[in-house]
Amino acid sequence: MVDGGFNFDIRALVGGQLEHDREHVLYLIYPEGNWVEIGKGTPYQIIGTLGYGKPVLDRTLKYEDSLRFALKVGCLAFDSTRISAADVDYPIDLVIYGKNSYHITEHRYCEQDLAPISDWWQERLRNSVHELPAEWIDRVFINVLPTVDKVL
Repeated sequence: MVDGGFNFDIRALVGGQLEHDREHVLYLIYPEGNWVEIGKGTPYQIIGTLGYGKPVLDRTLKYEDSLRFALKVGCLAFDSTRISAADVDYPIDLVIYGKNSYHITEHRYCEQDLAPISDWWQERLRNSVHELPAEWIDRVFINVLPTVDKVL
């Protein structure tokens, strides 16, 4: 609580490029008034619910990846979080800044915009589990279910 009686509780990504800056920068600002600069050691930051989409980001996103690839991964991570967390939902507001352009592009995605991507992702996850080699697990079932081939 600040002296004026206001509770300062903000999490925001703030970034840009000043005229004489060689690079643009992006910061995560959090309630304690501190910040984290986005960089090679922190190729992404999550605002809000952390656990559900983080594995998708950790397993696929690298600092060197293109912005196009990062957006795909971010949408899949959001979808994983949205499915599992009751407090996460659309819309997704996207802001893109091109280096040295001094111009931003904004876009809002609603549920119907990304429903086909969500369905595609769900189908690929299920198919991947079905395609996963099972010899390592068949040994567990062989004594319990002698006809393991018929069951699996």
